[in-house]
Amino acid sequence: MVQPVPARRHTRPASRTEYHAALAAKRETRRETLLRSATDAIRRLGPEVSMDSMAAAAGITKPILYRYFGDRDGLMNAVAGYFAGELVGRLEAIVDSPEPPGERIRRAIDCYVAFIEEDPALYGFFAHHASIGGAAVRNIVDPVAATLARSVGEGLRATGVDSAPAETWAYGLVGMVHMAGAQWVARPTIPRHRLIEYLTQLTRFGLEGS
Repeated sequence: MVQPVPARRHTRPASRTEYHAALAAKRETRRETLLRSATDAIRRLGPEVSMDSMAAAAGITKPILYRYFGDRDGLMNAVAGYFAGELVGRLEAIVDSPEPPGERIRRAIDCYVAFIEEDPALYGFFAHHASIGGAAVRNIVDPVAATLARSVGEGLRATGVDSAPAETWAYGLVGMVHMAGAQWVARPTIPRHRLIEYLTQLTRFGLEGS
């Protein structure tokens, strides 16, 4: 006896909007995977690692890497954002602590230098390839300065001083630690605690209003 063929169930096709949303989500997931792979390659192979080596580490060709990041600058910008996200996460815990403003700034400087020291290859990648004021450096400096500006402003207000310079001083603080910390990691001629002491001393006049 011939069995009847079951009726085919029709599934409603996804709308064009749903299709593009799913495609974008898939692309973003793939991009994040490639970004982590590139970051691992920089840490493992050093700051002079080539795009070819980063692509090989991810098991793809360089054109595919370019497809997701555009070019070396695009990849550098993405890596900078990843770097800044981790650093800001640590700084926020310090800035939001109940400690006196001066101590928070000292710990923030210590945190920044420690972050450079822990990840010299990744930091060196920016030092070797990123221009001062370029998008990659700004991707690090802007969120870090915004985080520090809160603490600097609170410190100024706590001493009865106008907090208007907070943002400008926060950028100055980031620039100071950025350059001095990178130089110290490359050539540590003084103990780390002395570096932190020297950098902190430069902030005390403004923060304490003395």
